[in-house]
Amino acid sequence: MSAEPRFICDDHCGRLARWLRFLGYDCAYDSAIDDGNLLKQAAEGCRTILTRDTGMASKAMARGVIRLQSDNPLGQLRQVLAQLGLTAEPRGIGTRCSVCNGLAEPVALEQVVEHVPPYVQKTRHSFRQCADCRRVYWHGTHVDRMISRLRTAGVLSEPG
Repeated sequence: MSAEPRFICDDHCGRLARWLRFLGYDCAYDSAIDDGNLLKQAAEGCRTILTRDTGMASKAMARGVIRLQSDNPLGQLRQVLAQLGLTAEPRGIGTRCSVCNGLAEPVALEQVVEHVPPYVQKTRHSFRQCADCRRVYWHGTHVDRMISRLRTAGVLSEPG
């Protein structure tokens, strides 16, 4: 198994998948996946299954599963990080696509200018683009709000 953890969320954990991706963790998610395919993808990809489903947890026990206790995605995130001894690192933020889980690579504005609103072109200087779906990302106020929520939830520590 690789040094970097890899996850797969069942169909009830889409918001947790987005938070993990936001922090830079590899997290597969498909809202239409059935239990059999989820187990297969987890085994083939050496992924830890994240689920609230007690039945799924018992089916997957031999393969690696975390049975999530909370209904709250940030509570789930805290549990996953604590249970695996992981941390939320600011340097990981924005390195994965929150939609498709692809890697978001640094790009110059000139490469993505047609996908960036004019105001953002004038006020931001750092951009990333998903290598898979080509979605463009930048650090805007939405990212600041998400970081604030992570800090309030105790997932991300205050800057030192």
